[in-house]
Amino acid sequence: MRNTIDPIFVVDDDLGILESFDAILGDDYPLVMIDNGIEAIEKITAQPPRLIFLDIKIPGPSGLEVLASIRSKGIGTRVVVVTALPGDQYQQLAEKYGVYRYLHKPLDVDEVQEIARRVVN
Repeated sequence: MRNTIDPIFVVDDDLGILESFDAILGDDYPLVMIDNGIEAIEKITAQPPRLIFLDIKIPGPSGLEVLASIRSKGIGTRVVVVTALPGDQYQQLAEKYGVYRYLHKPLDVDEVQEIARRVVN
């Protein structure tokens, strides 16, 4: 594992997606896996990471509500929205809160790795 100070946060309630992120990034970066919006807001506020991969549809506050909450607190973390939901309205809302990238599931391994390299390294 690289000697990075900040972990990458992955917020998704799908265990398969969390396992995918672990397989894609876990050997190179410390990961904090979170499966709901309440815990996401608490952990992000307590220890703002440099990068968050955030699903829109999660229990508790939605991913967009998490994004709005952390932005209202002045947390400028780079956020990559990861979703299987169709529709431009979600992307437009995410962009309103300054997302770094907007990715559709299924994940592109190379794209996820490149985002992590650019933001964390």
